[in-house]
Amino acid sequence: MDHDFGLLSNDEVLYVRAGSVLMSNATFKASEFLDALAQLVSEREDEWSDEQEGWFNERGLGCEVLRFGNQGWQKGRVRIRMEFVPDGPKLLKEGLPAKRERPPYEDDIFKPRDSYQQTDSYQSREKYPQSDRPNRGGKEDYPEIYPDLDEY
Repeated sequence: MDHDFGLLSNDEVLYVRAGSVLMSNATFKASEFLDALAQLVSEREDEWSDEQEGWFNERGLGCEVLRFGNQGWQKGRVRIRMEFVPDGPKLLKEGLPAKRERPPYEDDIFKPRDSYQQTDSYQSREKYPQSDRPNRGGKEDYPEIYPDLDEY
């Protein structure tokens, strides 16, 4: 059963309905719990040093461990982390999400420009060259729909 536990990353969120310690809220990040634990430990110690902070940071604290199956002490680092094991099967697949397939209609939307054919309506725009329209955008281009509104 111990082999099913996996480390929680610092930003993963827990919800502990009953039996919560150190946390005032039932929902919190793993890093918030470790910070609260470090705060509690530091308040109980007479002097708190950067070396002791190693229990709770990414780098860890230098130590030696006597492990089962090894011959003698092994030098290394230790740190406190949180682990989780699900009660049932995993809800989501681990790893990268599968490549999203485009719906068939997107093929028409995202066609390369050169695949579009000119239609008669597109070609008809050439009947009105730009030079035939002086004062483009001015009042002269638009007929007065409500001429008597200008009087107000």
